[in-house]
Amino acid sequence: ASEQTEPQETVEQPPEGGKTDPWHDPEKARREIEKLRKEAATSRTTAKELEPLAQKAREAEEAQKSEAERLTGQLTAAEERIAA
Repeated sequence: ASEQTEPQETVEQPPEGGKTDPWHDPEKARREIEKLRKEAATSRTTAKELEPLAQKAREAEEAQKSEAERLTGQLTAAEERIAA
């Protein structure tokens, strides 16, 4: 009695790194692009929301500096602009 085995589907092994390359399949590429667009939009929104807090932190830090530190910082920034 010979046993009939069903043909096995070959599973494509992902390349090194563990992820398959979505760019060979247009539909996968579209989904990947959409995912990346959403991630970028989220990052931009987060950055815009955090900018006022970052500005306040910079202002608070600046207020803590002594006059000499402030002038030294301004001089360094001016020298960097001239060198660029």
